[in-house]
Amino acid sequence: MVFLTMQSQHPPLILIVHYNLARFSSSRAWCPLHGGDGHYLQVELRNVSSLQAIQTRGRGDYPQWVSLYTVNISMDGLTWNSILTSTGDVKVFPGNVDKNTIVTNKLAGNVVAKYIRVISVPDSENRHRSMRLEVEGCPLSLLSNTCHKWEAKLGSTGDVFPVIVDTQASNQGLCGLKCSRQTDCHSFLFDVGSTRCRLLNVSSNSSNVTVNLDGVWYFVKT
Repeated sequence: MVFLTMQSQHPPLILIVHYNLARFSSSRAWCPLHGGDGHYLQVELRNVSSLQAIQTRGRGDYPQWVSLYTVNISMDGLTWNSILTSTGDVKVFPGNVDKNTIVTNKLAGNVVAKYIRVISVPDSENRHRSMRLEVEGCPLSLLSNTCHKWEAKLGSTGDVFPVIVDTQASNQGLCGLKCSRQTDCHSFLFDVGSTRCRLLNVSSNSSNVTVNLDGVWYFVKT
């Protein structure tokens, strides 16, 4: 992905930001150069994708966050359309209320794009609105065979699965993609605190470490 920020209230200022600063794994964030309204963070995906969810966090090293935002999408980066409500109004998504909590907004319907803008919306607080961002989705070319919808399941006593892969991941969507590409992966756990992804297999294997899912949410292919 390529992350760009543009200050729409102060044209022609265009600031290119290293994308790592805007990822959840960053201890900092995307930070507009000015206070006020209308700033946005733009993401260019590698492929035209079906977008499923947007996740946001505040600035890791300072109490700044985006509490409300709208979303624009584009296929070419030139022509943009707003995501709308069922009544045709521009949809305003709830954002963050602190600097570290992850807020997930699912995107209803068939949202397909190569570019996405997350645009800050005025709120009652007069401050810089900084943000860390992840976009969940699947390239259209992979939808038929490697991308899956995931259903959250709550573990109960006896739900024990062998761990087949234990690796660093930046978000829940990447965990799902990793599991999709593993033929023997049926479900996965994503630990938000450590950003660690654990891919799970339903079959028992004494050579693998096991985890007890009692009271823990995990994600299963549907």
